[in-house]
Amino acid sequence: MSFESESLKKMSLTIAFVSILILAVLYLTYSMSNGNISRNLQTDTLKIDEEAYGDTVFNSTNLKFSPILDKNVKKDSNKLIYIKFNVGGSKDNTTKNIIYDISLADLKIDCELLSPYIQWKLIKNDEIISVGNLDYKFDTIVNHRLILTNIQQDLKEYSEDKKDYDHYEFYMWFSDSCQDDNILNCDGAEDQSQLLNKSISGKIEVELYGEGKKELERHPSDTLDKNTCIINTNEWLFILKRYQKKISFLFKKSNIIILKCW
Repeated sequence: MSFESESLKKMSLTIAFVSILILAVLYLTYSMSNGNISRNLQTDTLKIDEEAYGDTVFNSTNLKFSPILDKNVKKDSNKLIYIKFNVGGSKDNTTKNIIYDISLADLKIDCELLSPYIQWKLIKNDEIISVGNLDYKFDTIVNHRLILTNIQQDLKEYSEDKKDYDHYEFYMWFSDSCQDDNILNCDGAEDQSQLLNKSISGKIEVELYGEGKKELERHPSDTLDKNTCIINTNEWLFILKRYQKKISFLFKKSNIIILKCW
């Protein structure tokens, strides 16, 4: 009887251990599929020093966003988007070796501005670390977001005086199709009038990670995806006028009009 009791006891412990293991695996799978693990890591242990970071929201309607010479980017600050910010770790961080990307987020862009003439550059500690433009042939905006950094950066640890933090400058400007100082030499320049009086707004965001660095792979597109931008009202009117002559009334009954387009 003692032997049978001991066997039953061992079997019960084995079953209990296996059950706990199965529950642990199921919870882990559920957490990973719902992003709970990475989300908890992000909110609980990976933070930047918000006080040093500052305000990075921008809106082109607040300035004279118009064509300039690329060499005059720093001179024509009233005609471009310029943001300064500092990146360092929070004193609440409980892990080290944190890395990060810098991206444009909450982007709202008129479709016309998805152009190679809307250029940007990111400067870190007085050195240019990435350049690009808003053309869909350069990269695709996904969920109103565009990554700026070509590879993740190392997050500096918290500092009371904040002197050792990384200092960033971001420029976005409307590049003139003629880069000549003498306008008389610009006869063959491309017409950029369709880009005038258009707007872009958003903010710069720091995205934190606790894993190894990976070089960014951009995803250019051959065609414009209008889900990534705002179609101008005038463009909709143009589309309606274009197909207006192809609309015919089939019949009218009980005050209901049925239309057919082809």
